[in-house]
Amino acid sequence: MNNTSKAKLTSAEIAALWTQYMNETASICIHKHMLEHIEDTEIRSVFEYAMAISHEHTRKIKEFFKSESFPIPIGFSDNDYIPNVPRVFSDVFCLNYLNIMSIHGCNGYSGAITTCTRVDVRNYFSECITTSVELCNQTKNLLLEKGLYLRPPVITPPDRAEYIDDKSYLTGWLGEKRPLSCIEIADIYFNLKKSIFAKAFVVFAHQVAKSKDVKKLLKKAVKTKEKHVRTFFEVFLAENLPNPSIFDAEITDSTNSPFSEKLIMFQVGFLFSTAMVYYGTGWATSPRRDLSPKYMKAIADDLDIGNEWINLMIKNRWIEQPPLSEDRSKLADKKMNSYQ
Repeated sequence: MNNTSKAKLTSAEIAALWTQYMNETASICIHKHMLEHIEDTEIRSVFEYAMAISHEHTRKIKEFFKSESFPIPIGFSDNDYIPNVPRVFSDVFCLNYLNIMSIHGCNGYSGAITTCTRVDVRNYFSECITTSVELCNQTKNLLLEKGLYLRPPVITPPDRAEYIDDKSYLTGWLGEKRPLSCIEIADIYFNLKKSIFAKAFVVFAHQVAKSKDVKKLLKKAVKTKEKHVRTFFEVFLAENLPNPSIFDAEITDSTNSPFSEKLIMFQVGFLFSTAMVYYGTGWATSPRRDLSPKYMKAIADDLDIGNEWINLMIKNRWIEQPPLSEDRSKLADKKMNSYQ
């Protein structure tokens, strides 16, 4: 790829490409273990498609970095994947994992297009969106065919469209609560599915972790996700709405990890950081006053885990530093020292 006639990559473009490289190389390692053990041929076929996409993405990202003389990120490799380890995820969990990750991909790539400037980068992320949407549709269709897709609740059509004409629409603490709106239901349900999935993954991580510090943090992370699931379960129960199913039973009893602790903790960090984003969206679109504190507390809990997570990652040299802007003060000091 010859970029000599093009503008340099912006910080936004570097950020999007760098972040995607981290996520893609991590996914490749996780997919390798899943593909070792997936028994369902239809699920295996979708995973092989996903693996091919990830390899193609990492190849193209390397081209972008090389053309700009940026170092290729370390990311994750076969050093973070341990083959021939007993399976830790059921086929059902694997398919749900791929579906949820494809949703993250759709959201992440659309955001990248809005912040990137160069045509070739935007074209690349447009291709990524196309394949991510295809993967999302393939996994969702397969979940539906197998009766495994957790559909959001159905509501009865109202008699007519109307405006909000009473401040009771905001009521949540005192007075009679109005029913949840379709927007609030959708946000809570999606956040519940993600929290349920994150809890199952953290249960797996805690089960196979060896380091004392890692196990301590993961135990706290499991309790945090349990609390969040319980909080929003109770909201739906009070509204007589169905809750999604738990995934914990889709984790086997194996205590042998197929991944490095660096990779496991990276994935845990990803799940907690994205949860804060989606909780924030739910908070912003939920006018009923009793919902705001629930979202606020969930974000605060995840932020607490995130703070401990980053300290542990730095301590173990497991977190890679993204490209930084120039430190002008250091450059000035270096120049001054050269004259002395």
